[in-house]
Amino acid sequence: MSKSIIMCIDSSDEILTKLEDKISRIIDSNYIVYTYKTAEEALMHSFENIANGNNILMTISSYSFSTKADERFLIDFYKHSPYTKNILFSDNLNTQIIANIINESSIYRIIPKELDLYDFELMILDTIKVFDQERRLREYQNILEDAVDKRTRELKDINIRLQVLATTDSLTGIKNRRSFFDSSKSMVPYCKREGKSLGFLMIDIDHFKSINDTYGHSTGDEALKLIARTLNTIVRKSDILGRIGGEEFAVALPNTQEEGVLLVANKIRLAIENLFFTTGDNKQIDLRVSVGVSMLKHSDEDIDDIRNRADMALYKAKELGRNQVQII
Repeated sequence: MSKSIIMCIDSSDEILTKLEDKISRIIDSNYIVYTYKTAEEALMHSFENIANGNNILMTISSYSFSTKADERFLIDFYKHSPYTKNILFSDNLNTQIIANIINESSIYRIIPKELDLYDFELMILDTIKVFDQERRLREYQNILEDAVDKRTRELKDINIRLQVLATTDSLTGIKNRRSFFDSSKSMVPYCKREGKSLGFLMIDIDHFKSINDTYGHSTGDEALKLIARTLNTIVRKSDILGRIGGEEFAVALPNTQEEGVLLVANKIRLAIENLFFTTGDNKQIDLRVSVGVSMLKHSDEDIDDIRNRADMALYKAKELGRNQVQII
């Protein structure tokens, strides 16, 4: 358990003995009185105590200020123990010395050296009381700050989770419809301004309703998740992938020429055709998709224009027998 330390510094053995005697009579075992004849010795020992987790409750000092150590003691000490109550005897204290200490450290009290004529014990008890009150206040403040920090972190985590929930399809883990179009709508003006190409894919699972009707919605959900994972392995990080309907997916492919867009579309179709998907009772289900493709035109005003053509191409793929890629 850490101790609260009272440091007495004076060149006179008589003064140190008197200080130690008066203080020891009014404190309990939670406090320790140390005496020093030089400021340098006190400073070095104080560093050791601080490193060991002890509080320096107060210093009671009398200096000749004839050495650099005397002049710098409270200033250097304050950097390591700013809450200590520093008490000075009034002897040999000129205005400049007091000003330097006040400006660069702190003085709690200045007292006369006539200890027998001064209510020294009451002053010590009052100083201990003030120190303990301030310490408890700091501890309470630290508890409050920790609680606020914890709550702030919790709220940040909640906001992140809410953001994920608001932008992510809960089943497949990819972007939901709103997030997909929010992310891709800026691509049309950007690509037109920079003279870059932009491709768009509409992907629909063939005969998905029959999968749900025959094997149940849980099997349908597993099929959706498998297809989403497959799409994620094919598209680039710069592409935007989302689930925009029940069994519909969309991909926006910036800076990709028509040939490249068609290559990706056919790669997706073949990858899903070759998936090995079974039900819980080991019945294999063949998965197929139809893909509609469109490319950005100069007349397009927003993402809906390019999406509508991809939708028309998708319907064309369905009409021509499904499991194929069409472009408009």
